[in-house]
Amino acid sequence: MDAVQTAIERLNATPGIVSCWVLSDEDREPLLRLENDASRRLALPGIEIVNEGIRDVLQRQHVVVILHSPELRHPPAPIIVVLDGERLVGEEIWEPTQMEKLSNDKNAILLGKSLAFNREALREARGKKLKLVYKALPFPELEVPGIRDVVSVTITIPAHLQFSRKAGWSQDPKLGTVLIGFNG
Repeated sequence: MDAVQTAIERLNATPGIVSCWVLSDEDREPLLRLENDASRRLALPGIEIVNEGIRDVLQRQHVVVILHSPELRHPPAPIIVVLDGERLVGEEIWEPTQMEKLSNDKNAILLGKSLAFNREALREARGKKLKLVYKALPFPELEVPGIRDVVSVTITIPAHLQFSRKAGWSQDPKLGTVLIGFNG
């Protein structure tokens, strides 16, 4: 069995994954352009948005796009980090116990359900341009023999909508898209 077939079978058996689609080589460059354009359009004053992980994923031999429901397990690390140069200013937090702990920390600023900033780091970054970065993450379900160098990344909403339409997937706003790149 080849690596792509193994990956598709593993992904289809993963709770929360609704559908899989193998990204063609012809779709890689347009996806990168779309993602870069969306990041520029979505940027806020003083905050640059960069999807660093997409380059890592697209450099792999194979790329699979998954459509997932909220039942997919949370990522093993923060998808989004906010940086002042190389210094961490904020990050996405998925664990409710960690968010609860941070709610009692006077140095933490919580935004929404899952974004936490370090008050002191934010103060030191005042006046500097921040960078919101989408990071490449492991995808443990594909850590199996015959599949190597697995990385995954989430994509912006405009890229999600375009590739969901292209794949013929539902436009349900509760569904998300993740790219998974690997060698094999």
